[in-house]
Amino acid sequence: MRKLISKIFPACVIVIVILLILLGLRLVDGDGTVPSYRFLAGRNPIKCEKAKTENEDRRYIYSFEADFNDLCSKANAELIPDGFVIKTFVVENLAGNKFPCRSYRLKGRFLRGSVFIYIYNNRQYTELPNPQKDALYMKDGWVTIEAGRGWRWPF
Repeated sequence: MRKLISKIFPACVIVIVILLILLGLRLVDGDGTVPSYRFLAGRNPIKCEKAKTENEDRRYIYSFEADFNDLCSKANAELIPDGFVIKTFVVENLAGNKFPCRSYRLKGRFLRGSVFIYIYNNRQYTELPNPQKDALYMKDGWVTIEAGRGWRWPF
């Protein structure tokens, strides 16, 4: 009986230590803290969505008056050295209006999901009473930023 207990006890300790390590990894940058980027100039997001989908865990939405080109140059200066990949494209909405968008992506590393940032020009994000109908509206001089991260194992 003593031999059995001497074998089970270390196994239980190892399992508990592994669970505590995983919990610690979850709490480090995984507790929903708002991403902090200098190009956002300390602004708080107007919305945080938890989207446990295949590709995404959380999404933070910012919308404010700013010059798109100036904001993108600040984002480039901050994000390119950190390893983000940039793509610029034109988005067309259902009404046929076209507007530029810039995306930044950072591939995920071990235990951390990928990070994405979209900057939309001349778009204002508006929260409506029904959260499933929140919308981006055309508005000159405004930018909307979506920043988020992808899923990470094991959470």
